[in-house]
Amino acid sequence: MSSSTALLSLVLLSLLSSTAVCLTCYECVFPTISPLECQGFPKKCAAGERCLYSTATAVKDSVRFVLKEKSCAAASKCGIRGEKRTAGLVFSYNTQCCDTDLCNAAAPPGAPCWSRTALSLGGTALAVLLASV
Repeated sequence: MSSSTALLSLVLLSLLSSTAVCLTCYECVFPTISPLECQGFPKKCAAGERCLYSTATAVKDSVRFVLKEKSCAAASKCGIRGEKRTAGLVFSYNTQCCDTDLCNAAAPPGAPCWSRTALSLGGTALAVLLASV
């Protein structure tokens, strides 16, 4: 591979990796109460937003309430746990996010999702290896 071709490849790869990538995430029209899963519809998120999956659980008189929500969210809304009192109930909530299209289809597994940054770095390393062959 000539040096000009390798340079052009690196410039194009750099431009592609720096372009803001907008995710498509499921978004619930209305949050739902268990045992039903909220019916999500695909939505294009704003640049920098992540796919969010949130659950809030409360128990009253041996009845368990679980609210579920899916949406696009700013990174600051991710990984939050806490309690909130509303309608005479104390809800324990947990928000988790992921970084691939439609990754919030169901409750996220315990393992973290690969971030777009990690995938981008892997792609860059592969391009450099291929350019040197």
